Amino acid sequence: MARSTTVFDAVLALGCTLIAVTVHRSHLDGVDANRTSDLVSTALTVIAVAPLASRRSRPLAALAACSIGLLGLMAGEYVVAVAPVGVLIAFYSVTAWGTVRAARHGLVVVAAVVVATALLRPVDLSLEGVAVNGALLVVGLVLGTGVKERRLLHEAQVAAALRDLDLERERADRASLEERLRISRELHDVLGHAMSVMVVQAGVAQHLLSARPDEAAAALARIADTGRSSMHELRRLLSVIREGDPSTHSAHGLVGLDDLPALASGMAAAGLPVALDCSIDGDVPAGIELAAYRIIQEALTNTLRHAGSATVSVTLQRRGDDLLIDIVDDGRGGAPSVRGSGRGLAGMRERVAVYGGELTTGPRRLGGYRVHARIPLNAQPHDAVPSQNAVPA
Repeated sequence: MARSTTVFDAVLALGCTLIAVTVHRSHLDGVDANRTSDLVSTALTVIAVAPLASRRSRPLAALAACSIGLLGLMAGEYVVAVAPVGVLIAFYSVTAWGTVRAARHGLVVVAAVVVATALLRPVDLSLEGVAVNGALLVVGLVLGTGVKERRLLHEAQVAAALRDLDLERERADRASLEERLRISRELHDVLGHAMSVMVVQAGVAQHLLSARPDEAAAALARIADTGRSSMHELRRLLSVIREGDPSTHSAHGLVGLDDLPALASGMAAAGLPVALDCSIDGDVPAGIELAAYRIIQEALTNTLRHAGSATVSVTLQRRGDDLLIDIVDDGRGGAPSVRGSGRGLAGMRERVAVYGGELTTGPRRLGGYRVHARIPLNAQPHDAVPSQNAVPA
């Protein structure tokens, strides 16, 4: 139970106790009671209301204790005054916070109290007063049942939301794993291409070298053997994880920055005008080219699906040892969870994280959406935790 509700119940019990004792003692002089106030009547009045402090943690026990205090006042022919309020509030609490079994037991306790009240005929409570208190008990039953149903409904909604969150997290994890497998496959393609070149060059050098031919031939033979062995292992691994995705390759090999104009044209044909500015000086590693292409491809796809009528500008530039990628649109904007299924953003984060880069995504203050990636050009692929920053442009 929350600390705030515990404090509230304690304050409620204390206030009811003070009021009940005060009213009990002040009404004695005006009532034809058989017995005057004493320590016993005061103690019974306290027992009739003080257990309300535990009305939520132990509602049935609180109802039983309040009932004992009230019955004690009536059996001793003392003035009950406002002591019945303890039973009323405790019964409401049983129906609102107790179990179904506790509510049934509470009905039995209350019925016994009502019957005893009618039989004992308290000196300051007429039959009409008994009827009024009985009606208040019915009201407490209705209100308590309604509160309990609303609380159970809220708890069910919260549980459903948590289940949906778990499913969404599982989908995101699955998308991340699938993207890592795809990245691994494409990086293996890059390495396979490099090793193929190494094998060819080593074979040519083996025939051309003339100085110290024995040692050179042996060294080059080892290079060729290592290359062939590595190629065999790569092919074996690729045969396991590859599922025949033709989008990994262009007509001349792995996709890269040279394929961006064709990508932009395809998006324009689909209804998304793309302004492409690619000013890169110097060579870019093939793996980073592939990562940049996939990031831009995924960002444009998300824009096409979710931004409505929009135009996009794609800018690539080299700043120092970093490749900077900016994809900015002027569409509807919105949160990352709204702009895509989550798989695209997860894939972009994974690709950037492989090279130790950074990715920021988010709606722009003036409208639209921005994806910005920074990839170190001298980085080696590694397994890193992806950045999940979402910063408005």
